[in-house]
Parts: sequence; C-alpha cells; structure tokens
Amino acid sequence: MEFEDNPKQDDISLSVLYEDTDLVVMTAPNEDELRDILLKLLKDGPQTIRQLHSYLSGLASEDKIRRALNTLIEERKVDYDKQGRYFLAEYIDEEDFEGSMYLEGIERPSNLYD
Repeated sequence: MEFEDNPKQDDISLSVLYEDTDLVVMTAPNEDELRDILLKLLKDGPQTIRQLHSYLSGLASEDKIRRALNTLIEERKVDYDKQGRYFLAEYIDEEDFEGSMYLEGIERPSNLYD
C-alpha cells in the first residue's frame, strides 16, 4: 500500500515541500508529530506495526515507529495485545492497563492519573 493511495492520508498533516501530478515531497515527522499521527491512525482500531508502517511508508522507519509506540505505551496512551496489535489505551480500564504485557516490571510514575 502506497502512501499516496492511502485514504488515511487526510489524517496526516505534514509540510509539503514540493508537489506535482506525479510526486508529493513532505517533511518527515518529528517524534511528537509521529506520536500524534500514530494516535490518529489507532483511532480506527487495533493495528500491527506492519500496518502502521505501510501507512507511513517513506515517512518513518519501522524502528522509529516502534520507539514512538513504546513512548506512547510508557505514557499510557497505547497498549498492545498478545497478537502484537497496538490500540488506544482509552478503550481499556486502569485495572487492565496495570496488567499490560509491556509494563510488567516497569516502575510507573504515580502522577499519571492524579
């Protein structure tokens, strides 16, 4: 799936450097922009890294996407299931989030939900 043909392209707002009938050149997202884009993409439901990477092909590497997802997990905005699908944490309650596979053994800041 190419980015140009992706219906989710409207969800991604990046600076366009050059555009003609055959080509669109955009700036790559910084870390904050990438996290915002991932949150927008995950609003449609759980997705794997492969699916997320296909939407962001040419804009963000798989490693960059993984780092952004890990940051979102640490911020308790995203979690993932046993099948490796990432989803917004707003769809689960705090008790389920405490049992997250990723967060086991990680000390959590106490002020996240204060």
